[in-house]
Amino acid sequence: MESYNRVHLLDPMVAQRIAAGEVIERPASVVRELIDNAVDAHASTITVQLIEGGLQRITVIDDGDGIHPSDLPLCCRSHATSKVEKLEDLYNLSTLGFRGEALYSVAACAKVTIASSYKGAEAATIVVDNTIEGMVQPGGPRIGTRIDVENLFSSIPARRLFLKRPSTESTMCRGTLVEKALAYPHIAFRFYDGDQLKLDFPVTTRKQRVLDALASDKHVVPSETTELSDVGGRFSLYAVATTPACYRTDRSHIKIYINTRPIEDYSLIQAVTYGYGEMLPGGAFPYCYLFVTVDPELVDFNIHPAKREAKLRNQAEIHHQIVVMIKQQISKSIYRLSLERTQTTSEQLEFNTRSPSPHLDQQVSNSTSGYHARQVAPSHQEKPTDPAWFSRARELLGKQEPQDSSWSGAKTGGFKYLGQVFDLFLLVERNDTLYLIDQHAAHERILFDQIKNAGDIQRLMIPIGFEVTRDVDEFLLEQSAWYGDYGLELSRTGDLQWELATIPALWKSIEKDVVAFISNQAGNSEELDKKLYATIACHAAIKNGDSIDSYSAEALIQKVLAMENPVCPHGRTFVVEVTKESLWRAVGRLR
Repeated sequence: MESYNRVHLLDPMVAQRIAAGEVIERPASVVRELIDNAVDAHASTITVQLIEGGLQRITVIDDGDGIHPSDLPLCCRSHATSKVEKLEDLYNLSTLGFRGEALYSVAACAKVTIASSYKGAEAATIVVDNTIEGMVQPGGPRIGTRIDVENLFSSIPARRLFLKRPSTESTMCRGTLVEKALAYPHIAFRFYDGDQLKLDFPVTTRKQRVLDALASDKHVVPSETTELSDVGGRFSLYAVATTPACYRTDRSHIKIYINTRPIEDYSLIQAVTYGYGEMLPGGAFPYCYLFVTVDPELVDFNIHPAKREAKLRNQAEIHHQIVVMIKQQISKSIYRLSLERTQTTSEQLEFNTRSPSPHLDQQVSNSTSGYHARQVAPSHQEKPTDPAWFSRARELLGKQEPQDSSWSGAKTGGFKYLGQVFDLFLLVERNDTLYLIDQHAAHERILFDQIKNAGDIQRLMIPIGFEVTRDVDEFLLEQSAWYGDYGLELSRTGDLQWELATIPALWKSIEKDVVAFISNQAGNSEELDKKLYATIACHAAIKNGDSIDSYSAEALIQKVLAMENPVCPHGRTFVVEVTKESLWRAVGRLR
């Protein structure tokens, strides 16, 4: 007799865990949902604590309105919510939560303890352990709500196998908190990993909250950030963005928020990049945190389980207004300093008399060290830590110390070195033109060109161990021989654990940076080749703020003027020019 699969109803436990898998993927998903509930409860302070990356316990405490004892049994039941009552409410949402799925999904795969005081009244507590609901008991916080989520996915071992190491899961949870905190500067946020306070965001302004979140990013310069705002039909725009002098080589810091929700919307990210247009070089992207406030009737968030997407009825109008706002309110950067009252044409800059360079289309990028605000994290140092860096720089420049000290400042190689300004720019006079050369970016390019030829592989006395994420681990298992071609001998010592045993002698002083690169890269080996050398050159180069002598400056300048295309490994031009004619016009000597 032929058998067939009969249609049947799923066991409620199975159905609940399938539904939970759509909403709760990892500890960061729990943190996201619990923070949303705290915000909806009008909290003024939200604290998140993780034990073992959230795998053992996640605790979220707020000082919001709280939950009435009679409502506690409903909190972890399917489609129980205080946010909506009828279908029409979905089209006028003012809360982050609305489906009634979050706590229900969490309680399907963990032990959940909810303790709450409703508006300062007597507190009560309930425990729901993997769908098994306990009785409401007296006791709890004096104000607000505390939720503990313990042993996430302990009853679903297959799901636990997909999680990363506790430290990695903790980093993801931290990122989720930062993402949420950006939209609510009027709420204080704290993040604890175990007993250690890792983040502390006090109540502040919208711009300062963005700067606080970027405090550990050494490429961000607060003076190069600006606020943008605009208003359209039934929507408004606000953004904290960087000027063209501060940018990245990826879109990871173009963030879109719609009605305070972080949304993944490529169209609006594209609008930001269109707005900057030619103000940035090819392959460069700004830091831009864009907050769109739109009439709730024009947006639908009910299209993704994690609410990461939205449908906008007026998306084309918003897209256009974003482009216009950025174009009008972000000042264009100028790579060539024009001191003339009017300028109608731009000349091509020649470095090599045999072959002119392409048109320079950006200004020198400021490489000032990072801004450190209220983020609890180790500070970054821009100064090189290796005392031998300068002698190696001279070695790479292929020169020897001159015997005659009067040689300094003399005309050599068709140019005259005038000195260093702001401990960053080298001033050079050549053929009625004044050049300002960014010493860090210029040296970076020279190292980039020369470092590939460096041999002399050195075995480390003590191999350096490091941890990687699952995708990097898989990449290294297949491609570790690729690193071997560059003198980097790697071996796997355990699950997600690797070890570096050899390194080119020239890279010895930046071995930690090399390890950091390896532990965070997976993908196309051809693209990694360029990234690897760009990273090494950047860390080994003369830094912003380093004072260098005339000999080294002139050696570097000579290398730069011989280049056909003075572009650093990150894609930015590092030379600005002022012509004699434009300077004379500026002081009225020419009309």
